[in-house]
Amino acid sequence: MNIPEDLRHLVDQLGEALVRALVEDPRCHDLTQRIQASGFDLSLSLEAVVVSHSNEADEADRTDRSLLAFSRDDETLLRTFRIALD
Repeated sequence: MNIPEDLRHLVDQLGEALVRALVEDPRCHDLTQRIQASGFDLSLSLEAVVVSHSNEADEADRTDRSLLAFSRDDETLLRTFRIALD
């Protein structure tokens, strides 16, 4: 699956905006501090699913495993968002 460069850029921007929103939100900061004060570390995961909508693809095409082939660049991008390629 080739992810267009403009889509990659938008997904990057979305990730940055979400991180910034969490970092700047006083409630998130307070809750994180309270969790850490209780003796726990915190890791937050966000899953992004990019779905291509094509009017030309029929049901057989959508289930064809060959459509799920990723380029090296695609795999690198997905790994930056900790998206598993299982």
